Amino acid sequence: MKKTYTIQSIVCTEISPGKGSMAWQLRDNADERLRKVSGISTLDKNGLIESVRAIYTREAPLIDALLLRQEGDSFSIDFTGFNQAQGYINREMYANMQKCERLSCMVGKLWRVLAVMALLVVLSLSWMLNSSMTKFSQQQPLIHHEQLP
Repeated sequence: MKKTYTIQSIVCTEISPGKGSMAWQLRDNADERLRKVSGISTLDKNGLIESVRAIYTREAPLIDALLLRQEGDSFSIDFTGFNQAQGYINREMYANMQKCERLSCMVGKLWRVLAVMALLVVLSLSWMLNSSMTKFSQQQPLIHHEQLP
């Protein structure tokens, strides 16, 4: 699987002496989707980066390619060899996330539909109760105070 990215930003942070983190904000040139890639860095005594390893093994070749580039650079990377060597299947990174987004959107709509239906049921029951009480009261004879025992 070959991908082309443009580096939007690079953030380097020192976490503790000898340890840091790096985060790259990438834009996928195919669909303009933004992606964040992070790595853990080893720092020397002066706080300079000695090495960076990927947090997720699957991103190792991407981290290696990112270390050679700067903000604003565009580059292409082919994951095919790495995926085959590691036994990974080619998959679209955001496919599962898109499915979850659609599902959560449907759940949100479902709650609205259920709320409207519940409101309609309550209104219908109150109208039926009101109309039956009105009919019942109309069928009852009027009792005047003089007729009471």
